[in-house]
Amino acid sequence: MSLFNKESLKRIDWFTLIIVLALVAFGTVALASVMAKPFDGSESGFADYWSKFNVEYLQKHVINFMIGFAAMIIVLLLDYSFIKPFALWIYAAVIGLLALLFVFGKVRGGAQGWFVFDSLERAIQPGELSKIALIITLSKFVSTAMDEQGGLRRFKDVMTAAGLTALPFILIVLQPDYGTASVLLVIMIAIFFVARIYWLYVVIAAVLAGVGLPAVYAFVLTKNQRQRIDVFINPDAASDDAKYQVNQSKMAIGSGRLLGKGFFREQTLAQLRYVPARHTDFIFSGITEGVGFVGSAILIVAFFALMLRWLYIAARAKDSFGTCIAVGVVAMFAAHIFENIGMTMGIMPVTGIPLPFISYGGSNMLTNMIGVGLVMNVHMHRNFKKKHKYGDTLD
Repeated sequence: MSLFNKESLKRIDWFTLIIVLALVAFGTVALASVMAKPFDGSESGFADYWSKFNVEYLQKHVINFMIGFAAMIIVLLLDYSFIKPFALWIYAAVIGLLALLFVFGKVRGGAQGWFVFDSLERAIQPGELSKIALIITLSKFVSTAMDEQGGLRRFKDVMTAAGLTALPFILIVLQPDYGTASVLLVIMIAIFFVARIYWLYVVIAAVLAGVGLPAVYAFVLTKNQRQRIDVFINPDAASDDAKYQVNQSKMAIGSGRLLGKGFFREQTLAQLRYVPARHTDFIFSGITEGVGFVGSAILIVAFFALMLRWLYIAARAKDSFGTCIAVGVVAMFAAHIFENIGMTMGIMPVTGIPLPFISYGGSNMLTNMIGVGLVMNVHMHRNFKKKHKYGDTLD
């Protein structure tokens, strides 16, 4: 096992890199459009358009990407196998940060989930980093069970893995941030599936969820959080305040029609601030308003193609640890994409889940790019078959 392998750099997954860079570029253009002051049609030159842009957000978004890209490069330079012995240390560090939030954390969006550095005008959300920590730690533990037993078989191992997920899950729920916490569950379920967990454990978990979720709704969730679920289950019975975000989002999406109004056009609903959180949670609404059904469908296809590529990489990984890492990253992205797009259309409950590479947010961008780096690392160190000069093959 080596820290750095120059040969592996020749195996960079250009498909992933190109798609990711394209998504970031598209997200930057979309952010520039939805966060701009309303255009009035009188703009005739670059200076006129530039005067309408929210330059501060654009600069921070670009800086967030540059930091994330640097983190991705660092991850690429290390053989992912080198990370395995340090998995529990990474996990412990993130758990420590989550615990410190209750002492030093600041409230944003109703959750005490941020360390804010006023002098740097920056903030970091440990809940985002917990996704990467959980992927690495669960992958280490589950892959060991797969190598020794052929899968996640023993009840003790299942409960240990569930406990590793439960600790950050509970700390994030207490903030409270149910959106981020739910992503951790999706990651765990996906890795369990790869580990060929016994179906009996799945049935037991389903029964417990069926009993526990109504209790959580009734006794744990706040009134505002219950209202968000009410909008999803029965929109007609929900209050006007609860329906406001979803209704405004649907209005923007519908106004885009087939081909959209275009970016940097005059008086779009996103620019007029009809759409709440138009640069973060509901940016897909502003995007669809701009590029319409066709453009948003292409965006979804790009995400889908990226995740299919990563599943292929997971299948070609050199070991079960690499497979679990790649699948965990796919699960993280799938949860974000499905929930974010779904909530903007009213088919999923509203949570603070950003759209990967598109939504504004430094911690999420950093987490996304580290995830990309991990998957590309698994690809770079995959199994190869080389042709022998006499015609047979060697691993």
